[in-house]
Amino acid sequence: MDLIPSLGGQFQVRLGQQTKVCLNREDFILKTQTGFDNTALLPVYFCQSGSHTVIENSSTKAISTVYKRYIEYTPVTVNVGNYKIFVYNIGISSREKWCYAGPDFQASLIYTYEKKQSIYVSRTTPDEVWQKTGQLQKFTGTQLFGLGDSITKNLIQLHQIPKCTLNDWNNEFILKRLFDYYVKRRTIANANWKLFFKNWMESENPVIELESTLRTIYPLGYEFNDRELSAWQSMLNAVSATNITPWSREESQHQLWTKSPNGQADKAAFSTLYKRGFLTSIPKNMPNATRTFWTCFKQALANNKKGPDGKQRVLSIIANEFTYEELKQNLNVGQHTILESRKHARSIGYGAPTQFVNMSSYKTDTKTGKPIKYLQDTKKALWQRFSEEYPNGMCRTSFMMCLEGGQYVY
Repeated sequence: MDLIPSLGGQFQVRLGQQTKVCLNREDFILKTQTGFDNTALLPVYFCQSGSHTVIENSSTKAISTVYKRYIEYTPVTVNVGNYKIFVYNIGISSREKWCYAGPDFQASLIYTYEKKQSIYVSRTTPDEVWQKTGQLQKFTGTQLFGLGDSITKNLIQLHQIPKCTLNDWNNEFILKRLFDYYVKRRTIANANWKLFFKNWMESENPVIELESTLRTIYPLGYEFNDRELSAWQSMLNAVSATNITPWSREESQHQLWTKSPNGQADKAAFSTLYKRGFLTSIPKNMPNATRTFWTCFKQALANNKKGPDGKQRVLSIIANEFTYEELKQNLNVGQHTILESRKHARSIGYGAPTQFVNMSSYKTDTKTGKPIKYLQDTKKALWQRFSEEYPNGMCRTSFMMCLEGGQYVY
């Protein structure tokens, strides 16, 4: 990113740009991507922190949305007549009589009791509690503890929608509300989300690969976009599924999720297995660029003879980029071949042929400290390339002048 002084220290926004921010010991990764459909010419912002992901049209909104998921609740104050009610915790339930507040709901009111200023605290059954006090009977307990206020109602509604437990997967009403909230606006109309959860519940295997499992409820050949997959990930988090993927998005796009109630323990186990090499990030039946690379390179070595101008020259292309163990394991080459290939790369060049160059084992250039390279005089083609014949029959060459000051000596 380049600083633009004229914009007061702001930064240019580029597609593919990634920014990492740490807030309260949590890492937030923000990536700029192209939009979709009607906003294809505008940027969108993909934000990820742990298993939480979201895509928004504003970078601020993207980070704020993900960050809010780490904050359970922010206390608020509501007014009832001339009284201020302090609501410091939100709980939910299915009881309409309590305005859908639950046992965890907590609110307080400052008022007198026996001629002393006191704090009234309500957690459950606000009407019954307030009737026993004999105070301010023109208000109900539901009103005085803020449950009738629009702010409190909105907060309860927000807490009602995003979450459910694994035991709620049989409740189609709850799952539909979650699907409508997280996924419906970002996917096609005929996605059979009911079948997705039905198959997963009935399966003895608690672990699924997300995208391949989703394909079973979409039309054949359907292509997912990042925004759509992000919406599904958010819903799975909300229904108490756990992302146990042990590798990064850069290594593989495949994601593993579990319905196990011990999801965090499974995540730790999968991470350990992956680090020790017992798991692979790409299935064997899927195209694997890494596996293809090693197979092709192994075949190239097999097609060349042993020696400096054969296997060693070919291996010099990658010899310095991998460890001895990686090269031995994937190419079945010996330590001596690897060592000579690395020397070839340093002295002659990566994969460079040796037929035009003889190396001096005892002379080095005084300026660079590198070995001096001698061109063989048997290659007339080099002379002919830089020569010119004049009308009087004289032949001149600029070959020596071209070598002057370079790394080659003739």
